[in-house]
Parts: sequence; structure tokens; C-alpha cells
Amino acid sequence: MSRWLQEHDVVFAGQTIPFVLMPHFVSPGQVRRVKHAVTVLCKVLDRFCDAYPTDPALRDELQLSDSEDSLIRIEPGFPRPMRICRLDAFLQGYDVKFLEFNADSPAGVGYTDILFQGLRTTIDLPRVRQEFDTTYTPILPELITTLREAYAHVRATRSSLPETPRLALVDADGSPSVPEFRIICAAAKAAGIEAEHATLEDVTYDGSTLHVKGEPVQLVYRRALLEDLDQSDLVAAARDGRVCLVNPFRSRVANNKKLFALFQDPRFAHLIDGDEADVIKATIPWTRILRPGRVNYGDWTIDLLSFVADNREKLVLKPASDFGGHGVSLGMETKQDAWEKIIAAHADRADYIVQEYVPVPEEMFPTVEDGHVQMRLKRFNINPFGIGGRYAGSITRISDRAVINVSAGGGLLPSVIGRHKRRLLAEDEDESEVLDGQKP
Repeated sequence: MSRWLQEHDVVFAGQTIPFVLMPHFVSPGQVRRVKHAVTVLCKVLDRFCDAYPTDPALRDELQLSDSEDSLIRIEPGFPRPMRICRLDAFLQGYDVKFLEFNADSPAGVGYTDILFQGLRTTIDLPRVRQEFDTTYTPILPELITTLREAYAHVRATRSSLPETPRLALVDADGSPSVPEFRIICAAAKAAGIEAEHATLEDVTYDGSTLHVKGEPVQLVYRRALLEDLDQSDLVAAARDGRVCLVNPFRSRVANNKKLFALFQDPRFAHLIDGDEADVIKATIPWTRILRPGRVNYGDWTIDLLSFVADNREKLVLKPASDFGGHGVSLGMETKQDAWEKIIAAHADRADYIVQEYVPVPEEMFPTVEDGHVQMRLKRFNINPFGIGGRYAGSITRISDRAVINVSAGGGLLPSVIGRHKRRLLAEDEDESEVLDGQKP
């Protein structure tokens, strides 16, 4: 299995991504719950992204740098700016809690289909086949579809663009995800789109046409973070409307963890429609921007900083704009003096959030140790992808640690829908829409 994954580019930072010997099984009912939440939250996040240029209260809260602000104000050229998002969550039974939105440059979408193929090709699970109907829906076709849709919107206003674009997947030099980029480019080529991955140094712009490695490019799948861009040729071409850029810079708004607090702020209720507030209440943990003041906690009104200091074990502190688990402090794993130092250092900056701790789910997974299969208890989270505003499937990350991240050594699993053949649960009724996929 490890050799197969290495050969098929399931590699991050030069190492085969850790795996276990079966996919992560989720039930049709769980998928329905996650699918509905993802669809609703994508609509809300797109609305916040679109509001940023005209909503001074939102800009004041996010406190973005001048360079970020300038990039986010560039018009994408198509609706729904948050085209590709990974919404990281904990799933306990049917209870789903979202902890982070990765909308600037979400990773992992290329790996999950290949992981599924690897497990199906190299490992036989006869008991699973006997007991369960299982299905997996590939994610990469959804990615290619939303790239095409965004490009079609841009081309509708620029008839000189070719019907089929040349695609470049662009990241900063030294990215650890180059193998994933090769997977995505192969999927694009299989769909009839000429594609190549490149670095920002390979991009040039002459004022009318963007070139990548000397070839004209009309569509860019951006994997470079805003921090990597500065005033690059890619930025100039996007500002002039000479390239379709996915995700556009505006999606960076959805990446900011302060939105978890702003979802619960009455000043921004106009950006949330109908039953969306119910979904937010059910799936978003209590979150506030870490700063002096009085806030609501359930039925109480509390002094926030005192409450955070006194209730360390119930809370988590997170940087508002970082990613990859950097700077996250779990209260139960942080000593009181260190906890209070974080509060003191960041309260006046308002650049952290405080969030109610959500217990990390655990399940038993089969691993190989010293040549033998062992069942080991692993912590896990689910990572559904919202692509083009639609639920497109999910990947599962596992770890021995509470902060679960591939860049910190965590593993990846494809999420596979499984339904017991004897229909043991009431949820198994009316499930045809979620069991419409690829049979393992």
C-alpha cells in the first residue's frame, strides 16, 4: 500500500502521507447532516466575502492588512467567490461541529480520490463487502467542474477568450504539495483541459496576456497564499481582469476565524437568511473575538477576559488568521500561567478568537506495526469540501494528537458511505441520493 501511494503521488513534504488499512466509514444519515450544513455555510461564507468591500463594520472587525484589503477588493469576475473550501469539523454521531474554514488555498482535494483507489486496489475487506453496501463519490470531477463554471462566467464578458482554457496550478516555490498538484493536473488533462503546475516565478504578464512557463494561460487554480503574492504578475493580471483566478483573492475573507464570532453577532444578522441561523447555532461552537468587554455566554452576560482566564479547561485559543494548527492552544493542555500570557499578549490586538472546546472524536483503526495489523484508537476529524457552493465529498484526517493536521504528521483517509445491508437503522430509508457513487 505504501509503495502504491508513493508511486501515485500521495506524498506531502517528500513523505508518503500516513494511512491506515481501511477508509473512514460514515452513514447515509451522517452524510445528509454534513451535506446540508456545508451547503448552508457555503452560502453564508460567500455572502460575507461579497459584503467585505461595502461593509465597513465587517472590515473593522477583520482588521486585515492594507495588502490583503487591496487584493480582496479585486473583483473575481464570477459569482460565489468561495469556489473551493474545506470545512474542518468534528463528527460525533449525528452532531457536527465546524472548527475552521480553509478557503484561501485549501489542500487535500487531490489526494482523497487516489487514496480511495489505493485502498480499493491493494486491500481486500471481505467482511465489509458481506455486511455493508458502500459507495464513494470522486471529488476531483467536482473540482474540474467548478473551474470550468468560473471560467465560463469570465468568458461571457470576454468573447476573445478561447472556449477551452489553458490551466495553470500556481503556488509559491518550495511547496510541499507538488505531488498533489500533479494529481490535479492529470485530472484536468483527462477532462480535456491542458494543465500544468508552476511556481509564482514561472508567471509573467505583459499587460494583456498572462504567461506561465512561456505559454498563454487563461485559467489559474491558485494554491499560493495571499502572504506569498505581494505585487506579483499574477496579481496584476487579476487586477486587469486578464485571467480567471480560482480561488479569487476575495475568498480570503472566509478563511478568517473571526467569522465564527461574527456569525453570532446581531450586527451581521442581515448576512444570514432564514434557517441558516439554525444551522449555525447547531454546528458552530460558541466563539468570541478575544478582547476586553462583556459578551453573552448562554443565558449569562460575562466579562470575557476574566471568563477566559477562569475557564481554561473548557476553551481553546486560536489565531484568527493562521492555519495548519499553528498557534492553537487547548486550555486543557496549557498551563495556567502560559494561558494567561496568551490572553495578555493578544487581548488588545483582537487578533485571536476564543472558542468553546469540542471533544475530539475517537475511533479504532487498523494500523501496521512491526509487520502485524493492530487496532489502535485514533483521534479524527472530517474535512468536507464545499466546491462551487455544493457538498462535494469529504476526507478524514487522523492523529494521535488533539490538534489534527497533515503538516504536523497526521494521516489521511477517504470518507466512504456505508449502509448495513440488513438496514438496522431507521436512517437507512430514503438514502438513494447519498448512495449514488462509485462502488468500492
